[in-house]
Amino acid sequence: MKKKIISVGLALLLALSSASAFSDISDAKLAQTANVLDALGIMQGVGGDRFDPSSSLTRAQFCKLAVTAMGCSDVSPYGSYTIFPDVRQSHWAAPYINAAVRDSELKKYNIIRGYADGTFGPDKTVNFGEACTMLLRMLGYKEEDVGPFWPADYIARAKSLGLTTGVSTTDAQSTVKRSDAAIMLLNTLGAKTKDSETLLLSKVASGTVEDCILLATSATDPNLAPNEAVFYEAGVVDHAKPRKTLGTLDKSMLGAYGTLVIGKDDNKVALGIVPNNNKVETLSVTSVSAEAIHTDAQTIKPDRSADLYLANEKKMSTFGELWSSILPGDTLTMYYDEYGTLKLMAVLPKAAGTGNSTSFVYGLATSANIPSNYTVVKNGVVVERSKIQKYDVVTLDAANKQAVVSDTRISGVYAEGSPTVSYPQTVKMYDTPYTISDSAAKTFENLKIKDHITLLFDAAGNVVAAYPKSTVSADMQGIVINIKDSVATVALTNGLTLQPKCKGESIDDLLGRLVTVGQSSNGNCYLTKRSLSGKASGNWTIKDNTLGTNKVSPKVRVYEEVLSGAPLNQIALGDIKEATVTSSQIRYTVSDNAGTITNIVLGDVTGNSWIYGIGYGSKGDPDKDKRSEVTVTYWNGSDSTKETFPVISLPNGLGGNPVGIPKGYSKVTPSSSFDILPLSLVDTVELSAFDGVSGVRTKNGYYNLADDIGVYVSAQQKMISLQTAKNNYTKFRVYANKTAENGGKIRVIIAS
Repeated sequence: MKKKIISVGLALLLALSSASAFSDISDAKLAQTANVLDALGIMQGVGGDRFDPSSSLTRAQFCKLAVTAMGCSDVSPYGSYTIFPDVRQSHWAAPYINAAVRDSELKKYNIIRGYADGTFGPDKTVNFGEACTMLLRMLGYKEEDVGPFWPADYIARAKSLGLTTGVSTTDAQSTVKRSDAAIMLLNTLGAKTKDSETLLLSKVASGTVEDCILLATSATDPNLAPNEAVFYEAGVVDHAKPRKTLGTLDKSMLGAYGTLVIGKDDNKVALGIVPNNNKVETLSVTSVSAEAIHTDAQTIKPDRSADLYLANEKKMSTFGELWSSILPGDTLTMYYDEYGTLKLMAVLPKAAGTGNSTSFVYGLATSANIPSNYTVVKNGVVVERSKIQKYDVVTLDAANKQAVVSDTRISGVYAEGSPTVSYPQTVKMYDTPYTISDSAAKTFENLKIKDHITLLFDAAGNVVAAYPKSTVSADMQGIVINIKDSVATVALTNGLTLQPKCKGESIDDLLGRLVTVGQSSNGNCYLTKRSLSGKASGNWTIKDNTLGTNKVSPKVRVYEEVLSGAPLNQIALGDIKEATVTSSQIRYTVSDNAGTITNIVLGDVTGNSWIYGIGYGSKGDPDKDKRSEVTVTYWNGSDSTKETFPVISLPNGLGGNPVGIPKGYSKVTPSSSFDILPLSLVDTVELSAFDGVSGVRTKNGYYNLADDIGVYVSAQQKMISLQTAKNNYTKFRVYANKTAENGGKIRVIIAS
């Protein structure tokens, strides 16, 4: 019988707002596990916001946990008599111990028993073997289901069911600490009872809903009330009908994927989510196209029909419909069902105030002190304390003993502040909304609408403070990565992304260009093209994160300018196969105020910043208002695609030849510097020359094939898949962008 178990490895996603934070727990997973059990009324702290995770657990205490977890919340009928001589009716645990023995529902489980001498031993500590036994009995297992050898058989069965996952001990006689008891109990609540598809969790809830994802709360969406939340349920997201919750669900549970718990009695509202053990991936987006999402770890090519949810736009549709709204710097979460099939992609917001409780602006009279034993980290690089500058934002990470420093900021016109300008919950700059925590709101006291201000952000992307631009300003340079209806999406070199509406000017020719973002006194946005001048000297040794004598951020953003004047195209660090990139291939670098390089523009290093296909040109007729155009037919990974680009003048080398066209050219505004890369014919080969879909043997040596390469059929004037071409044709002309020795691949094939 298939068993479904809660994964403690996913407990980092757990927490409930109705539970208090425990000051003596530093481990995030344990803190959130304790919060869940507290919210469910099963396992509370010991008083004074303490959980006492390292203390041992007694038989009386464990009995109370077991009885409550089994749904017996009212034990008052069992507190007026004595069953065991060492548990008088005056004992605090007497109602729970008596209930375990006498309650009509509980006694058939035989969860906990007294000793042969008739005593219970309420103050004796519980060992690991005993804990495993009681948890298995809670699920309905008996000796005949487990085996005759105690405690070995019980520990083995508990382990096989996942009940012991994440605990710090496995020795049968070891005392169970409160921390381990909490973890084991949460695992058990997420398990299915013996011979049933019902979770034990259902005993403490009026209802549960499986396969839910928490997408928004009032901490991320100001339009929601504090007792409301939006969930992904049964493949649907309904912002118009949010669920009622018991307070604001904790920010750390945003994105949690698992079973939604509905409270009992008068609290039949959503208490929170207990995660399942399904696969969840969290990735940082570096660039995106209609064919692929590039992240800091891998390149993903989702099906165009895959569900995609965008929290900032409150939209759920398909990847094919919404891909252009995924921005560099976004955190993309991939959710899979129990069979490993992609269920949902989601770009979720950052909860207001995440990390702000320990964040402060450096260099002020009110600034906190950085403990002497803390390491200073800025953009992922350890730096000297002297590198921290005034108005940097410092976040103290007690768990890792780090001071995480951010110099991320934006300058612009204060356009909106709601509900109060001088103490806002949300503000708007460059048509982009930002959520403001209570501590950050205090810094708006003397600011007014239309003031030129600067927002300071912590390393997690939360607004920490605001100041007049005359006090502190930002370098507002970035790359234009998308343009639609006069709205430019600009990936700032500091890691933030803006989507300003630029009025009264043509911005289409700035697509893929380095620009400065600014605003006039009336709030109108303008973009000014910048030249790629200035770089750190030396070679870039990728393994060592060094460029010459400079450190390179492990989160560095990398672009390619494949031809001089071509649009910039962002690539993933993993796309670079060379161990060292020479100085001659480095066009431009950007550093933070500590000297760490955070952005690099390269030449054509990877070969991946082109559209490879068959190029044609058509010359325009000025007398008929017809413009010149370049058309390329290429394979998009699943189908033949044709795109057309307006140009001022046609480049040489078209006429139905295999070419590369730099990615990012505007399809609206004619480009005056449009250029192409003619591909070189390597050889004409037969079917036997191909090594599957990996490579091909030619007269000039072995060449790798580009990923998802297509094959052009001249008679049909379209591309087909390589497999289809192999099934129908015998000769193939293969074209490369470079020689194999220089990293070239076969990029276009023509079949005949």
